[in-house]
Amino acid sequence: MVISVNGENGLVLVKIKDIHFIECDKRKKNVLFHTTNESYHFKGTLSYWIEVLNQQGFTFKLCDRTAAINMNNITYLDPVFSRACFDNDVGPDTKWCNMSRPKYEAIMEELNLKNRQIQPGYNCMNEA
Repeated sequence: MVISVNGENGLVLVKIKDIHFIECDKRKKNVLFHTTNESYHFKGTLSYWIEVLNQQGFTFKLCDRTAAINMNNITYLDPVFSRACFDNDVGPDTKWCNMSRPKYEAIMEELNLKNRQIQPGYNCMNEA
């Protein structure tokens, strides 16, 4: 399944499984779909897109008031800053999704129950 996004470069097909998180863009009154390397604008509300994508068999969860995370794509949880990433290697170019502390705790608990491979870690960028 794909989402068609009409942006500066015209129509772009994005696989839903490649979307790591969705974020509100209040200035443009739409949402941003974030993949590993790109962000795409699309019309609609965050709650609308969470419902639509989850009805298609995906698992997007609200992770704060303005973002929803694709639970299947999380590879690393940062307990210091309450955020998640989707890369196998954490580095300076890593794209992060920030979470509220209560949502971070709930997501961490759910992931630990479902997938023992994903464990909370520490921010590798600050380790010396």
